[in-house]
Amino acid sequence: MPDPHLSDLQSTIENLSARVAELDERLRALEHNPAEARKKTVAASPDSANESTLNPGLKIINRIGAITLAIGFVFFFKYAVDNSWIGASGRVFLGACAGLFQIALAEWLRRRNQPVFSQGLAGCGLATLYISIYAASVYYVLLSQPVAFMLLVAACALASPLSFLYGNPTIAALGLTGGFLTPPLLSNSQAHPWILFSYLLLLDLGSLAVAARRQWVLLKGLAFAGTAILFAAAIAGYHAPHPAAPIFLPIFFAIFFASSLNELPWLAWLNAFWCLICFWILLDQKYPGSFALVCFGLAACYGIASQGNARQALRSGFYMIAHACAGIGVLRLLALWAIGHSSPLTRASLVSELDSTFLALYAVLMIALAVARRSVLDRAIGLTVLGIVITKLYLYDVWRLDRFYCISAFVGLGVLLLAASFVYSRFRSRPGNS
Repeated sequence: MPDPHLSDLQSTIENLSARVAELDERLRALEHNPAEARKKTVAASPDSANESTLNPGLKIINRIGAITLAIGFVFFFKYAVDNSWIGASGRVFLGACAGLFQIALAEWLRRRNQPVFSQGLAGCGLATLYISIYAASVYYVLLSQPVAFMLLVAACALASPLSFLYGNPTIAALGLTGGFLTPPLLSNSQAHPWILFSYLLLLDLGSLAVAARRQWVLLKGLAFAGTAILFAAAIAGYHAPHPAAPIFLPIFFAIFFASSLNELPWLAWLNAFWCLICFWILLDQKYPGSFALVCFGLAACYGIASQGNARQALRSGFYMIAHACAGIGVLRLLALWAIGHSSPLTRASLVSELDSTFLALYAVLMIALAVARRSVLDRAIGLTVLGIVITKLYLYDVWRLDRFYCISAFVGLGVLLLAASFVYSRFRSRPGNS
């Protein structure tokens, strides 16, 4: 029977040998690369563990605390104004100093291995600095609009190096949000589309470069959302399309199209939808034929992208977007033809029947392609379009079409739907299809 004391002694010796080997490895690394070895030693130390890893709730509490602190500074400024403690210049100065102090304190905490607290404090400092500059311009009129714009942009740009320093996309997102809020917050009655669109372009290029370098998808979503909202609001507010809009819109589309090529199917869909709406606002009233050409151009872009080397889910999304854009273009051309070949009394009925007939034919064609290619995606597109046709027929056409168009629509579409069901049943019965 083995001696238990001897077993314990042997285990202790093995542990000591492992520790000696580990210390020897660290000493050798320290001789070759002292800085890297020091980083590894700190990372391996249990005392240096990240608070967010040890307690996820700590991060949430810290973020709420940072937001609460920023709101507290706002209330303090309001209270100081109501009681006339300090003048306008003093309030702005104290606010700016408070923001800078919080950023400096955050860096001090970061150097002492307090990442969660330092990140929240840095974000709060940026928000305080932004609010102070905005108040100096809008409420107290201490700064001219160009100076305030430059200072607000500088405050937002500060978020980029801070986000790199702390490795936190939330700080970068905070600065990007402030960047998109700056134009509407400082806007006046005069429109400057060339300046606005150029500013948005620079903001997008910078944010997407940061997102690509650090793989921060959040920044891509924020960049698209801010650009889409500000651009659509700008062109919708003009009495006539500004010449800058048709120039910048394809550029914005190309930027976000390139950003969605290897990931983010939702960005591809939103980008196409937003681009179509903006081109419809810009072109459809005066140049409806050009709007149809834009639809076909978008269809070509996404069709080519669907044949690329992206993952299957993304290529399927591109394929569906290409069909949607092409269908919208054909529907617009059919409407233009109906307008030129019908009287005002029957125009709406003719347009509606042409739309339904085309969609039904398109659905049958896609199902036939699904049979020939054994493509589940083509079948899904065909069945989806069929659902749209049936819904439109029973919820709109039956109530709005003239009697002749109503009868012809139901008869013609009934035949097409029977043909589609026949093709679909044959497709389902073939071996290898489901």
